[in-house]
Amino acid sequence: MGHHLTESGTFKSDKYEWCPEGFFAMKFTDPVARAMIVAYALMISDQELSHDLLRAAYMEVELL
Repeated sequence: MGHHLTESGTFKSDKYEWCPEGFFAMKFTDPVARAMIVAYALMISDQELSHDLLRAAYMEVELL
């Protein structure tokens, strides 16, 4: 445990090296990640971002 944290305690992905420290990548193709993206979209105040995240999530489901 703890191998995803830097010495300062910041998260760093070992799977996605392109992902900067402090960020966590989620894929719309992963059903669990997609559910979390939808939950996030429903909670944020940025309506344009919310709309685009929800549309992308639902489009991914239609592709399955």
